[in-house]
Amino acid sequence: MKLKHHLCYALIGLSLSGCALLKPSQMGALQSPAANIPGQFHQMTTYRSQNGQLSLDLKAEKKQIELDGTQVEALTFNGEYAGPILRLKQGDVLHVNLTNATDEITNFHFHGYHGSPLANGDNMHIEIQPGTTFAYSMTIPESQPPGLYWYHTHIHHQAEDQVNRGLSGAIIVEGIDSRIPETKGLQERLLVLKTFTLPEGSETSENKRLHGLVQTINGHAHNAIQVVSGSTELWRLSNQSPNDYLHLYIKGVKFKVIALDGSPLLKDEITDRLEIGPAARVEVLVTFPKEGNLSLMSGSVLTGVGKAMKRERELAAITVISNPTDLSTAQSSAPRSPHTPDLRLATITAKRTVHFSQKPGEEVYFVDGKTFDHTRIDTRVPLGSIEEWTIENETEDMHIFHIHQVHFQVVAINGEPQEFNEMHDTMRVPEKGNITIRIPFTDPKIVGSFMYHCHVLKHEDHGMMAMIEVYDPSAPTTESSDQSGHNHGEMHEHHGAQR
Repeated sequence: MKLKHHLCYALIGLSLSGCALLKPSQMGALQSPAANIPGQFHQMTTYRSQNGQLSLDLKAEKKQIELDGTQVEALTFNGEYAGPILRLKQGDVLHVNLTNATDEITNFHFHGYHGSPLANGDNMHIEIQPGTTFAYSMTIPESQPPGLYWYHTHIHHQAEDQVNRGLSGAIIVEGIDSRIPETKGLQERLLVLKTFTLPEGSETSENKRLHGLVQTINGHAHNAIQVVSGSTELWRLSNQSPNDYLHLYIKGVKFKVIALDGSPLLKDEITDRLEIGPAARVEVLVTFPKEGNLSLMSGSVLTGVGKAMKRERELAAITVISNPTDLSTAQSSAPRSPHTPDLRLATITAKRTVHFSQKPGEEVYFVDGKTFDHTRIDTRVPLGSIEEWTIENETEDMHIFHIHQVHFQVVAINGEPQEFNEMHDTMRVPEKGNITIRIPFTDPKIVGSFMYHCHVLKHEDHGMMAMIEVYDPSAPTTESSDQSGHNHGEMHEHHGAQR
């Protein structure tokens, strides 16, 4: 896939030490960040699995925080606007006891997860009422690609607001060096990228200067990054903004893109600008030049007023220091062997066309002419199928296609064939254009019902989402809703439960 299509339409890890065991109810290791001070590269609390288990308590709660000089009412997990980091391995079991201390319904979605959408797994039918706790349990499949993922709330009509205010965080499935050997031993940096849209009617001077939008890395609008001249680092960037595309660059520095959406590229691509869509993740190698000062910039966003107004912001100041003797650099990369088959060669069992559209002049969005209804199954697919879907964007607006439980392969953009270089779980659909993708519904773990939708959360909340059910044709015939894992109105709450 050509770079201009690959990044424009494709849309961590900090070196931490000093593990401390969690309390008995939490299996795994906790790494607390050092005290964050102005001007440093900010870190988040990290939870690591141990002995195949990671069990932790998460609390969703309101919190007043300051973002770029502006006081905002955030929603946080365990008090952190950027969210704690969850680090696991293939085969591990993740237990999350999520307590809802807000006055709104919420839940937990593992974006990019290849496991079950049923019971207390990655089940979007679960709604955690205020003042209650739900115990999630998800096994990380051995087939889950090692890479960067994220978690966030997924309540219809409230997803945009809750993610905007902070209810999300990063997940890392360890083992990227097993697929991309040149990453082994490199310094890692996780950049959790969030935008906070300030409430309408806020007339503070800071709001005017920021044009209503605060951009942050790891929960802070201003970061300082210190790097070594000539060194190569692994940067893992997660766009956890509800609606906003990010356009990032460092003047004079190239990015070597090695993975997208947790999927390693078969052949790396070089770019001087990262175009990262909502919900997308990009993993890159960055080699730094001679000593000096650089800036990580966010383009195509207004800041300042009057003569001071610009169309870009500095997200982080980068200081390049002298070269030590034990410098770590990446090995040169060669084309990699695919870990998934090229679906251009697969036998296709069905073809479908999915239409994204909008009610003229109104914020009402449709999938195939319908707004979302969680009680309605829109698409049924037998297990074992490999289908080809064409996603048609009938609007002049940006839409980001996402489907739960699986990655997919893009085979054409606006009819132009695309080479096989990676899999995706998000993909921009060109305005008044289309993408053609192939989706493998072949893993028995994904049997059940789940969503596909636009990951511009404003569009999702206003109707642009649909339900798909993957069913096992060899299983006894049951009611569709029973196969889908619907709660039928029952709240599977575990008040104060601990694992």
